[in-house]
Amino acid sequence: MPRNNFAEVIDPIERKPTASLVGTIVDRLEGMIIGGQIASGEKLNEYVLAQQLQVSRTALREAVRLLEHSGLVTILQNRGVFVRKVNLGEALDLFDVRAGLAYSAGRLAAVRATDAQIDELRRLHEGMVEACRARDINTYYELNLQFHSTIMTSSGNERLKCLYEMMSNELHLFRRRNLGQSAQLEMSIREHGKIVDAIAAHDPRKAARAFEQHVLDGKQRMLDTLSPNSARELGSFGNDR
Repeated sequence: MPRNNFAEVIDPIERKPTASLVGTIVDRLEGMIIGGQIASGEKLNEYVLAQQLQVSRTALREAVRLLEHSGLVTILQNRGVFVRKVNLGEALDLFDVRAGLAYSAGRLAAVRATDAQIDELRRLHEGMVEACRARDINTYYELNLQFHSTIMTSSGNERLKCLYEMMSNELHLFRRRNLGQSAQLEMSIREHGKIVDAIAAHDPRKAARAFEQHVLDGKQRMLDTLSPNSARELGSFGNDR
């Protein structure tokens, strides 16, 4: 009777990372990176992370490869995996792309947003107002992420949402260190109010312009916080930005 060799060439199913497990790991690592728990430029310790998340190193490696495709980490041969550093020039480019996507999202959201989604935008906006008053930067930051995500969901265009979130995730690697000045938060909140009002009024042109301008104003606020060294770096990219 011929010998069955399957056991010698096929790994047990339970040892293979499933798509849902890898996706969960990606979400967790993405949150840690965007939230600043893992800093820009920091090396990922595969062994420690696998122990902390209680997952296999195989599944962790699959998740890391997906994070590389999304622009959050860099894999350097024989050196390891590092959270990506976004320089000033890259950040400026990301702001410009993000502004174009915001214009489309605002226009679509004004047409497609449901009453429930508009109510959610208002709730998030009010939460940011309270967080600003309390100087609770972490809460403001989380609500701001949810606010933008809700607008993208309201656009009804999944591809647009994915592109916007990819740009935003990369930009968070640069931008989080510039968030926190009270005057800037207050300006951002006023802009959020204009966006919500335009979407609630189902005014596509006004919503598109308000959301696009919000992103461009965020770019200017970032430039206003530059250190002297960063300002000199900006000069090397030209004056047309």
